[in-house]
Amino acid sequence: MKFKLLTKLLVLTFVLSKCAYAADDEHDHDHSAHSDEKFYGHVGIRLHADHVNDAGEGEEEVNELYTHSHIELGSRIAESLNIDTNLKIEGEPGGHSHGGVSRTHDGESRIFEDHPLIVESLTLTYNHEDFSAYLGKFNPKVGLDYHSFPGLWSYSMIEEYKIAERIGAGIKYGTNLEDFGTHQLNISAFHADTTFLSDSLLDQRGHTSKKDGGLGNTEDFDSYAISLGGKDFYSLNNNIAERVSYRLGYAHQEAGSTESDEERYSASLVYKEKFSEGISKTFIVEYMNIDHYGGETGHDRSYFTASLGLKMDRWNFATTYSFVDNDVKEEEEEEEEEGHEHSEHEGDDGKILQISIGYAVTPAVEINFGFKRADEEAEVNERFGLGLRYSFEL
Repeated sequence: MKFKLLTKLLVLTFVLSKCAYAADDEHDHDHSAHSDEKFYGHVGIRLHADHVNDAGEGEEEVNELYTHSHIELGSRIAESLNIDTNLKIEGEPGGHSHGGVSRTHDGESRIFEDHPLIVESLTLTYNHEDFSAYLGKFNPKVGLDYHSFPGLWSYSMIEEYKIAERIGAGIKYGTNLEDFGTHQLNISAFHADTTFLSDSLLDQRGHTSKKDGGLGNTEDFDSYAISLGGKDFYSLNNNIAERVSYRLGYAHQEAGSTESDEERYSASLVYKEKFSEGISKTFIVEYMNIDHYGGETGHDRSYFTASLGLKMDRWNFATTYSFVDNDVKEEEEEEEEEGHEHSEHEGDDGKILQISIGYAVTPAVEINFGFKRADEEAEVNERFGLGLRYSFEL
């Protein structure tokens, strides 16, 4: 146990000593922008020190220290041909299960526990003018990148419902409509990762195979995603148009061994305004509707998230509110037929609020303090936290 903890700390120390972070706008990078560079990269480090102040179960009122960090690397290996990867150390608070590792509470403080090192994406991309084609392992594009949302924990809810770590291929095509903005269409076909890349280091989550089942685990390219995003509008009469960007998305995931196929639709809108040098605001709303969530026939779920970020010189303020509409029709009907009361944990809506304030010590280092209240599955969880963000563009 001590050896595993020491190994994790050594890896984190190495990453922090070699890498940094460009504090503005986190990442949501388009690697095609670097297609003419021989080597490029981006590193994002998030360190969290949380205290759970109030929880539905007393054993969950603990201190937690964890990281949520990534390293993006890419290289032009031939004319118009690039290889890109995203490595992630996927630490999360107890009670979450991102990265295929379940984080549980045992009444003790959690210090860098359950931190798998995963290859989230590894793609080969061909670029030609406004067209690109890619294949390999990737996160299919539906809604906004979860790092686009300002705030200490705002990424965590978006990451909860993203489609991640799929094997497949896709194409992207962009067009410039001048005053009507630039737009890009992204289409991909995929299935769940069943290669050796599905395992992880540090905390092993095991190799995924087709017999393990699960949504999209068919080893056929029968799941797909389509999204359209746009920005850079211009109007002589309305300055608002220049500050708006959008994304519309749709995804279909085959049932595999689950009860039903999953369908999801999303609409996202971003408004960014720069008042003067060093003073700006960002407002984001996203709606994600998921039919047959997780492949369950009677389970539909939708997420509505609104996020506001304000920056004034080195200071920043952010708040994010998410509402989860959880509709579990089939379970309710079965329980009524059997004469059972509906479980308080089934079909409950969720409400998550987070507020944080931060200060940029340097352009690469930012410290944040925040409060988060989550009311999910008939339980309330409140936490206070300190966060360190450190970043670098290679």
